[in-house]
Amino acid sequence: MRKCSKCGVDFTGDLDRCPLCQAELTGEADPSPFPRNEVRKSGAIALRVLAFATGVCLLVMLFLGQLIPLPWDIVLTVCVALAVNYLFVRNILTHSPDFLRVVVRYFLVLLGIAAVWFAVSQNLIITTFVIPSICLVALVFDTVLIAVFKGTFVSGYAKYLLFDVLLGLTPLVLVALNLTVWNVLAYVSALTASVFLLALLVFTRKQLLAEMRKLFSA
Repeated sequence: MRKCSKCGVDFTGDLDRCPLCQAELTGEADPSPFPRNEVRKSGAIALRVLAFATGVCLLVMLFLGQLIPLPWDIVLTVCVALAVNYLFVRNILTHSPDFLRVVVRYFLVLLGIAAVWFAVSQNLIITTFVIPSICLVALVFDTVLIAVFKGTFVSGYAKYLLFDVLLGLTPLVLVALNLTVWNVLAYVSALTASVFLLALLVFTRKQLLAEMRKLFSA
């Protein structure tokens, strides 16, 4: 049994630190009487994947800044936004009791903010880069959550997944309306949404159809 020298409390299980004061525990670990917390384990995996995805997005943005090239103030703004987004979502994953619902709604809020921003500024950078990028990140994050939580996530959040698919296709509308100056991100977003929908239909068809029946019968 492990013990916290500061709190004077004994703990069973494989804890390394005291959950009360975060001090290191001493002694030999005993088997825990409780089953392993798989939700906590999945959340830890999601945190690592989030950090990796954010790093990839930062590298891609820096690469695009050199390739196109983009103005460095835009590149810097997007990188800061990605870093802030990482901290925000990480805080949700760590502390929110229903972080999945908060996260899937968070991307919808971001798209709403981007739409209002464009309506006010009429800046085509928003429709060319910001909106397609948000759609892509939302689809990537959905893929991560499905990989981590599998059918459970599909069963509980099917309507959000389908909504993200529709949003992933909307950059094509922006292209059709000549609201973009560079169409590659819009096409990538649409392709990703199509592949994502195909994957849902092939690998999670039963859970998806069951959830859709519940929605339409309600």
